[in-house]
Amino acid sequence: MPKSILLDWDDTLAHTRTAVVEAMEYILKKYNKEPWDITKVKYRDTKKSLKENFINFFGKDANIAYEEYLKYYVEYTYNKVTPMEKAIDFLKLCNQKRIDLYIISNKEKSLLLKEVKFCFPDILFKNILGNGDAQRNKPNPDPVYEALKGVKYEINKDNVWLIGDTKQDTECALNAEIQPILLGKGKFMEDDYIKNKTNTLIPLLAFENFSKIIEYLKK
Repeated sequence: MPKSILLDWDDTLAHTRTAVVEAMEYILKKYNKEPWDITKVKYRDTKKSLKENFINFFGKDANIAYEEYLKYYVEYTYNKVTPMEKAIDFLKLCNQKRIDLYIISNKEKSLLLKEVKFCFPDILFKNILGNGDAQRNKPNPDPVYEALKGVKYEINKDNVWLIGDTKQDTECALNAEIQPILLGKGKFMEDDYIKNKTNTLIPLLAFENFSKIIEYLKK
């Protein structure tokens, strides 16, 4: 049984795609850029946060475009975010079992806090980290160490899990030498990548959904 579980936010604990895509489509159209489906394939660096990618999307206009994106998101789309299925049951189970909960995300902190309060007002999280709260974002291990700063136990695979849906999350966990948990099929992950990561010193554990993780924890 882990002492702590760290969780990604976007499309791990909450469905955020609709909100993000609407805000991105708005700002891309405003700057006469290609639609999001094209932009994310052609210009996005999946190893970096959305904010860090704005320079790839908007060049010299990146900073002002990002501020306009944030403004639109807060005014029109954040309330379209919904909890992932069975996420609330999973989080409540962790609270009951005294497993400390953390969120480590590459998302803008102001948006992250607003969405967490909106989706999970009654859940206790020990720490919530967003973009820039650690020296380096995921997939570097810095957010893990920053979130768990001051804990009295060893940070290892037996004591700490990291649940996420992307390669960023898996690599972050492995870089920190904690247990990577893949939720769903994994975005931007090839089948060979997932297969290889299940045969390492710290094997990747994959669960289809939170119901399956709940079953695993109850064993």
